[in-house]
Parts: sequence; C-alpha cells; structure tokens
Amino acid sequence: MATAFETTGETVRAATATLNAQTETAINSGKAAMEQVAAKSKEAVEASMKSLDEMNDMARANVDALIASARAATAGVEQVVAHLTEVSKKSFEDSTAIMKSLTAAKTPNELLQLQTDFAKTQFDSAVSEYSKLTEMMVKLAGEMMEPMQNQIAVATDKLKSTWAK
Repeated sequence: MATAFETTGETVRAATATLNAQTETAINSGKAAMEQVAAKSKEAVEASMKSLDEMNDMARANVDALIASARAATAGVEQVVAHLTEVSKKSFEDSTAIMKSLTAAKTPNELLQLQTDFAKTQFDSAVSEYSKLTEMMVKLAGEMMEPMQNQIAVATDKLKSTWAK
C-alpha cells in the first residue's frame, strides 16, 4: 500500500501535469487568437490602403476630367470668337458696300429698293449666323461635358461594383 506521502506526491504530479497541459493549451489558444487578430488587422490595413489608393486614383481622374473640360471650353471659345470676328468683318464690309451703293442711287425708289434688299439680306444673314452660332455653342457644351460625363459613369460603375461586393 502506498503511504500518504506517496499518494500526495502522485496527486501533486497529476495536478502539475494537468496544469501544464492546460497552460500549454491556453498558450496555444492565445497564440492562435493573436495570429488571427494580426491577420485580420493586416487585411483591414491592406483594404484601407487599397481604398485610399482607389480614392486617390478617382480624385486624379476627376482633376484630369476637369482639365480636359477646360481645354475643350478654351478651344470652343476660341472658335466662337473667331467666327464672331469673321461675321463682324463681313458685316462691316457689307455695310460699307451698301453705303457706297446708296450714295450712288439716282432716284428715291432706287434708294428704297437698295435699302430693302440690304435689310432682307442682313436679316437672312443674321438668322443663318445665329443658327450657326447656336450649333457651335451646343457642340461646345457637349464637348465640355463629355469628360465629366465619362468620369461620372466610371465613378458610378465603381460604386455599383463596390456595393455589389
């Protein structure tokens, strides 16, 4: 039979072995939990960095679209100004020519006919030029908005794909 001392020693050894096993299990569980936390943290940081990169890219694309729109506006305004300058020059030349014709008129009827013909020609020319100018302005507005519309479409698609995830 075993003595009380031997039984107590056995009990202590068994308790120590159990305690060691439980401690080892707790340490391993703690390590696994810490590794999982570290992995999730790393994923979160990488996702945040990716989001920041995407936001930077989007902001850069927005600025590029604004610059393209400004360039289109500048080019379009230059075309409109050139057209208006050309129309003004032609109108001045036509006015100068009619003045010479009016001074050469021999009768009041001829003078009235020259004035009527000139007024009709000027009216038709003005309607035509305003129509051309309107077309130019509509085209210019479309060219100015195209880069922005394209960028908005890209941003919308990106948001849709992000929300779909």
